[in-house]
Amino acid sequence: MLGAVPDAPLRGREAEVDRLTSLIGHVMAGRCTLITIEGPPGCGKSRLLRESMLIAEGFGLRICAKSADGSHTAGGLPQRDPYNPHHPYAVAVDNAHHLDHEDVRTLIAHEAGPDGPARVWILARRPSAGAPPLEGMLLSPTAGTERIKLGPLRPSAAMALAGDALGAPPDAGLARILGRAGGHPRRLLELTQGMLEEGSIAVDGYRARLVTDRLPRRLVERVESSLMGYSPEFRQMVRVAAALGNEVSFDKVARVLNEPPTALLPTLDEVVAAGVLENNAGRLTFRDELLHRLITGWMPETVRDALRGQAFGAPESTCPALLTEPGGTGTDEPGATPYRGHLSDQEAVIAGLVHEGLTNRQIARRLGLSPHTVNYHLRKVFRKLGVASRVDLVRVVRGGTGGTSGATAALAPPA
Repeated sequence: MLGAVPDAPLRGREAEVDRLTSLIGHVMAGRCTLITIEGPPGCGKSRLLRESMLIAEGFGLRICAKSADGSHTAGGLPQRDPYNPHHPYAVAVDNAHHLDHEDVRTLIAHEAGPDGPARVWILARRPSAGAPPLEGMLLSPTAGTERIKLGPLRPSAAMALAGDALGAPPDAGLARILGRAGGHPRRLLELTQGMLEEGSIAVDGYRARLVTDRLPRRLVERVESSLMGYSPEFRQMVRVAAALGNEVSFDKVARVLNEPPTALLPTLDEVVAAGVLENNAGRLTFRDELLHRLITGWMPETVRDALRGQAFGAPESTCPALLTEPGGTGTDEPGATPYRGHLSDQEAVIAGLVHEGLTNRQIARRLGLSPHTVNYHLRKVFRKLGVASRVDLVRVVRGGTGGTSGATAALAPPA
């Protein structure tokens, strides 16, 4: 059933197909064009490249298809038609980020003279950190490159793709679980296939329904294997970021890694290019909830807690009163009371984020927890510190001398 997916309709890329059709059509008018299809691993570049070849064939172009990593090749560059040496052609190259200097020169220089035929190059590639040969050529002001950048699928297209794989559309409960893949085509399909194989999905008639919410082993192994192909620095940054939450500041990651931020910039470029994290003005966010959950699950809870304590428990943290050692003071004001000894590392982190003004839902997103878990820990913080409101808690974090006691201290903290 899932084996039919490659032949299924191309989902969610209608705008990209329209643009490819227009650009390839220009070749028939005598223009030469270089097109790149760009995106992180698993976003559907190869699938769209195959679609571009069908478009080119529809226009009557001669076709050459190859992969720059040597995994497959469909012949060399097209030979001239002896009856029409000026007949246009198309060259489609998968994994073009593996091209070396000589490959780039050969590819672009082929029949490049004024008497050569019109041609289109269509290159599927990952955005690369640094400046490999192809990147330098594409950045040339004379390259005339047309770039098609692939992002995640829209929810409706993602569920249609899952429906193609399952042979039936997912119901609301299953769609919610599959939505954790964030519209990433490969992870969505691997999640769908793995859950189906392990009995977590049942297909009843015309609907696919959720049986149990469990990460399939094949997906866990796939992501683990994929990340092992990257550098140790890459894996270290990703794991630290995952332990600190679905969203974390770059400076906190640098603090835990004990490296100046400038030294980590090459690794950050690599992580972003791989589609693991997004860098939004210094805030690092995992591309999707599923990926964050997978990476976090590799680490024992004690390791995650230690990393969080190191990040949020350093002197630079925003909760000084909570971070002093028992017997010390969290502020220079007379009478300030140290509360750090009363709270666990997790509770201290959550109290500090309340001080920053975050809601329970925002704290949950930052730490990779559920809002229910955050509320549970915050209730314990309220009881331990004898406060009845978030306002009182902020005063304590800032170095105030306490909150209230008695029944009011057991009030639930507002979300």
